[in-house]
Amino acid sequence: MPSLDPTRLNESAEDCALREELRQLLGAPAADLFEVEVTPEMIALADDLRREATRRRRMAPRQRSGWMLLAAALPLTLVFAGLASWGVQQKHRADAMAEAVVQREQALQLANAQVRQQTLLLASTTTDRTPKAQRPGASGPKPAELVIPVDGPVLPPQADTTTVKSH
Repeated sequence: MPSLDPTRLNESAEDCALREELRQLLGAPAADLFEVEVTPEMIALADDLRREATRRRRMAPRQRSGWMLLAAALPLTLVFAGLASWGVQQKHRADAMAEAVVQREQALQLANAQVRQQTLLLASTTTDRTPKAQRPGASGPKPAELVIPVDGPVLPPQADTTTVKSH
């Protein structure tokens, strides 16, 4: 329904529907309301219509914009981004430590190989220089042993024990 009232330019669909219902109740022509004479009853009905439209607008559920949802999700996004960044840093640290461990193991293996070569070389040079009489297996003095041989029993016999079988 056309109107020159500036408040009606941005009128919602509900307000238009209520206005159309009022027009039908009053029996006003559809073309223009200016042809109908304004009466106090019509003004009261129009005020009631405005109040009803305002009440419906307040009672309708609010439509939240996407920006509001993004603003609400921002703290969670920051927390997840911080956790992800921390996790990536920890992964890099763990990778660097694993690489350092591998390098140390390789250095130890190389050092062990060099020690083995030196001991083998030293052992081969010392065995070649020793006279044949001093070599093990040849007649001569026995090399020192780590275990001292003991003749007889290691422990003395106990006083309150009974021998079941003699040898």
